[in-house]
Amino acid sequence: MNKSKQWYQRPWIVTGMVVILLLLILFVVPVPYYVMQPGSAMEVRPMVRVQGAQAEEKGAFLMTTIYMGKGNVLGVLLSQFDSRYELVPKKNVLIEGEDPEDYRKRQKKIMEISQQKAILAAFHETGHSAKERLLGVRVFRVLQKMPATNVLKSGDLIIRVDGKNVKTTEDLLTYLGKKNIADRVTLQVKRDGKVLTKRIKLGKLNGDRPGIGIEPMTERKVKTTPKVTIHADDVGGPSAGLMFTLEIINQLVEHDLTNGYRVAGTGTITPEGQVGQIGGIQHKIVAAEEENADIFFVPADIHPRDSNEKLAKKTVKEIGADMKLVPVKSLDEALSYLENEVDLNKAS
Repeated sequence: MNKSKQWYQRPWIVTGMVVILLLLILFVVPVPYYVMQPGSAMEVRPMVRVQGAQAEEKGAFLMTTIYMGKGNVLGVLLSQFDSRYELVPKKNVLIEGEDPEDYRKRQKKIMEISQQKAILAAFHETGHSAKERLLGVRVFRVLQKMPATNVLKSGDLIIRVDGKNVKTTEDLLTYLGKKNIADRVTLQVKRDGKVLTKRIKLGKLNGDRPGIGIEPMTERKVKTTPKVTIHADDVGGPSAGLMFTLEIINQLVEHDLTNGYRVAGTGTITPEGQVGQIGGIQHKIVAAEEENADIFFVPADIHPRDSNEKLAKKTVKEIGADMKLVPVKSLDEALSYLENEVDLNKAS
């Protein structure tokens, strides 16, 4: 009489359990990293609407993105063999006490501010009417174990410090930077329709700077003629500023700035048209190349610690990209290239 085999004597069961265990290890076991890799290069025109704009583009402006996902063991392994996968420590992504949903909301808010700056830069450049009303400094997040903890709340609007009006983040940081650690300041903040007075003792931030420990953002309202609307879906962050600005200008002027080319790029923008550094440039180069971009605008390296231009050139060489890499410090430089220097030989 044959005895039935125990489960561990059945090879197919053991093999299945081993496979499940390996999958759990690869995909479920958490690691203290995020994995960054190339995202996409998306046409900007469907996202931007300038009231009354009729002209169509023969080419396209492309904003480039990166994909940032929670790290796992598989991502760690892939990063050792494939440069498309980059490990980023969680502490470099999330603010202390922040969860992934908070991070997503923060990136969306930063995107909204970037869009406002892009609209202002485009309207200033073209001489169209744009009115900006600076409302103060919005407390986007209060950092933990800082002077502002349990004193300020996310959403508070700082309007005065020691009786002086505060219109922008720069106003607040400049004022606090002139104080000493352990000095006390008096803030007037708007919260739920009320103006409250808060006293805070300054603490020591990174680099031994005096501060209160918040993530501040300038709150502004922008009104333009003609009206501009931007819908970027779930894309967050500030790095599409330059490309939004170029698309808005292209809808404001009569001639087509694309000249029939697929023009990709990245870079933050200020209302004055200055282009700033961004993260993940190597992944954005790959995304643009995969979407057959002819030209790529990259923030130029200006300061000693800037690296976008250097890393972009290295990546273009490594992947054998066929697009023209154009470093720019400002909106004017990008426009000058499009209007004066683009020809078939330079863009190929």
